[in-house]
Amino acid sequence: MAGTKMNLRRYGNEYLYWKEQEIIVDQAYLDLNRGLFIPLTHPYQMGTKMLDVYFNGQHILADGGYEEINEYMIRLDLGVYPENHPLKGLAVPLMLGDEIFIRTWKPEYRQGSGSGIDDLRFKSLEEEIISARRYKTNDLPYFSIDDRLDHIQERAEVKTMVFVLNRVFLGVAKLEIRFPFDAKIQEVYASCAKSGNGKTVFQIEKCSQVNYDSTPSWKNIFQDNLVIDKNEKSSNTAHPTYTLAEDTIIKDDHFRIHIAELGEGIEGVTIEIKVII
Repeated sequence: MAGTKMNLRRYGNEYLYWKEQEIIVDQAYLDLNRGLFIPLTHPYQMGTKMLDVYFNGQHILADGGYEEINEYMIRLDLGVYPENHPLKGLAVPLMLGDEIFIRTWKPEYRQGSGSGIDDLRFKSLEEEIISARRYKTNDLPYFSIDDRLDHIQERAEVKTMVFVLNRVFLGVAKLEIRFPFDAKIQEVYASCAKSGNGKTVFQIEKCSQVNYDSTPSWKNIFQDNLVIDKNEKSSNTAHPTYTLAEDTIIKDDHFRIHIAELGEGIEGVTIEIKVII
């Protein structure tokens, strides 16, 4: 019994996700005077590494064998002539008979079965998300965009009041600051340009706007005062450290510095009050 020949056919549409071009260098091509610049017949999304380039059958890579110029152009890098060649140091050009094969992957949505996700667009989206997770190019990205937004919000909410006392005397300094927001005191820090021969004790006193405009009533915000110890440069080394008795700021509260103890010789004091609005 004779056999039956059966042809297997694939029904439905068939899709190619790349564009191929082949160049065989002849005299007509050299007469175009393009040098090592190769025009692409299909636009390429730069930086995606979705371009396959072969020169005389050898697969060459970006930033080594070729350079991406724009979405329609690459430039081959075939090296330079060696020292013992009459053209030493000059770039090696294309020659008659050279063959260039390029496959450009197309950024088009898949159809039919599969994920339905365009790989190139998905990669672009991924890169955009990673970029959004950091501020500067060389920064390490935050774990998520939400983390970075939280950091931005925190930075927007953090304010610092700064008192600068070039010369330091016992008693109340002749400097007052009004803070125009409701806030919470998060941290207080003191430093000096020149340390003293004894400890210096700081009180930070607060007065409401209502009292300030009538009969000022100043209250120390510390339970344990802020201290710069003998021969030290900042309050970070103080023992014990300060504790707050009052951390709430009402809009338009006024602040001033009261030097309760003075270490002889201390100069150039800066006091920072970090608050969260």
